[in-house]
Amino acid sequence: MKQPKIWVITDTHLGHKNMVQYCGRPENHSELILENLKVIKEGDTVIHLGDFCIGNDSDWHIKFMAQIPAGVKKFLIRGNHDKKSNNWYLNHGWDFVAESFSDNYFGKFITFSHIPIPNVQNLNIHGHFHNNLHRLKRKEWVTPDEEERNMVVLESMNDNHKLLAIEETNYKPVLLNSLVK
Repeated sequence: MKQPKIWVITDTHLGHKNMVQYCGRPENHSELILENLKVIKEGDTVIHLGDFCIGNDSDWHIKFMAQIPAGVKKFLIRGNHDKKSNNWYLNHGWDFVAESFSDNYFGKFITFSHIPIPNVQNLNIHGHFHNNLHRLKRKEWVTPDEEERNMVVLESMNDNHKLLAIEETNYKPVLLNSLVK
């Protein structure tokens, strides 16, 4: 019998055209992300660390869920762009919706969040910073509110924070056990 896998993905920003400029994504990043979901199989779990889409929420949820086989557990950790109610997301295909959650996986206590949890003592797998963390740590701000939105969190990050940036995974979900190693 096939062992179920746990996949993690974040910051898909489906339909967000500015991601081409902000993060150097290809023009077809939304379609590429949807195509890459085919690695997820029945019985697996997918944990999305937030910022699912920008606009046309219903349409993007239909397209995303169509790529996910039946029997896959789907967790959404809400990001700063996920503005609908938890019930809205539950009614659009997610099995679990939260701001963050923690549990034991592969011998580690892990907190999953969109924005890093300040001063965390256990492993915190998060998104939010895309492929820009190095620039942000150098205080090279691109958008007008970038410093205000990120400085407090950036100053409280430590070695327990693990950034997942979809731009660095070829727009594919990643196996949780590979992030924990």
